Amino acid sequence: MKEETVSRNTAFLTASYVCQKILSFGYFILVARFVDVENLGKYTFAISFATLFAVFIDFGFNSAVIRESAKNSDKNQKFFGTVLTFKLILSLLTYAAVFLSVNLLNYPPLTKKLVYLAGVPMIFDQLTNTFWAFFRGARNLKYESWNVVFNQLIILIFGLSVLFLKLSILWLLAPFIIASSFSLFSSLFLIKKRFKFAWRLNFDKLIFINLFKIALPFALIALFSRVYGYIDSIFLSKMAGDSAVAYYNVAMKIPFALQFIPAALSAAVFPAFSFCFANNHEQLKLTFEKVCKFTALIALPISFGVSFVAPNIIRTFYGLKYEAAILPLQILTLGLYFIFINFILGALLNATDKQIVNAKLVFVVMIINIVLNLLLIPRFSFVGSSMVFLFSHFILTAVSLVVAKNICRYDLRKFFWPVGKALFASVLMISVLSLLGPQNLFLQIMVGGIVYLASLFVLKAINKSELLDFKNSIFKKKFNQSTNGENV
Repeated sequence: MKEETVSRNTAFLTASYVCQKILSFGYFILVARFVDVENLGKYTFAISFATLFAVFIDFGFNSAVIRESAKNSDKNQKFFGTVLTFKLILSLLTYAAVFLSVNLLNYPPLTKKLVYLAGVPMIFDQLTNTFWAFFRGARNLKYESWNVVFNQLIILIFGLSVLFLKLSILWLLAPFIIASSFSLFSSLFLIKKRFKFAWRLNFDKLIFINLFKIALPFALIALFSRVYGYIDSIFLSKMAGDSAVAYYNVAMKIPFALQFIPAALSAAVFPAFSFCFANNHEQLKLTFEKVCKFTALIALPISFGVSFVAPNIIRTFYGLKYEAAILPLQILTLGLYFIFINFILGALLNATDKQIVNAKLVFVVMIINIVLNLLLIPRFSFVGSSMVFLFSHFILTAVSLVVAKNICRYDLRKFFWPVGKALFASVLMISVLSLLGPQNLFLQIMVGGIVYLASLFVLKAINKSELLDFKNSIFKKKFNQSTNGENV
């Protein structure tokens, strides 16, 4: 199969996720406007609850398949049969766990039915991701990228039909089932066409043991991340009610949608970190410093800007019935920088064989997140969960930076100086917007962007040569299979 460069893979995946996030955000706004607050809470809770269990189907095997199929493509048939057999068994067990859990927690009948339905696309998506893992191992992301967009278009088209026909809230899960079915069967067709796999379920014990050892650290990281990423909605549903879940998820939608930026950037720098760790530690330090600088310059203005215009965002897109989501949105977006930089720090740890360390860090943060949610939700409801989210990501950033210092010995001044300049420019941007007073949301975005970029130019925070140097440090090489098999 034709090799894809890192830059081309990143361009495909980034473009697809930009389209997917825009379509997803637009669709969620329509759902929020058509559905009352309590039913939106039930709907978002069901998706969060099912998603929480998805990690038990993947169990880190996708990461293991990407890496091992990139290095040993001649064993792809054995990888395919073994992993698919294992995941089909896990799918049945996981769905049973979803069913039992939602019943043991004694949710109302409607909520249970929503969870049962949400569990179906969760399983289909995890099986589909297994097939895409082989394409990633071969460094070909264009099929997956197109599929991401088509999947969201199907959800949008069928979802709009459900909304305009004013069908039951249960029908809002049907678009996800249809879209996931399309992705599953299209990926099956493509993997059969491209890799010529024989359709048989076989289980190779040695292959399984090897993949399991590789997958376990990634499984733990995914499990801990998934718990502290979704447990807040579960706690809110039991301790504060469906309306609290709705307000929190409305506020969370924007920070979640913006995560495609650090996700794409970390996917690009992962092979660069891996290559430099194996060949040039000085270059690893320089690359880390550069990517952290660009992360600060991108994340901080978005963080401050969205927090400032949050009232306008909620009223413009969601309507007055969701005004309670303004404060949590302001709190959540203040943590955007920590979210962005944690993607980069996670990529650094995983690329330098520190997966176990990364898993331990995420586990500690998960425990902190759970304890604080239990303490703050009874008193502050969804605002408390927002504060916990911000604090948890801050703690993960702080501790990960200490670990990263031991890996690449980065210069503290070169890390914090760009952060200071980005902070200054962001505060200046907010000051100008405050002086202008209440304005149209899109005018605020345009003016804020101009002020911020002008401030960066005056502060000499970045120049053209740095942009080119940064691009070359990440994309100049066509990494061989052993360096970019983990993530592309």
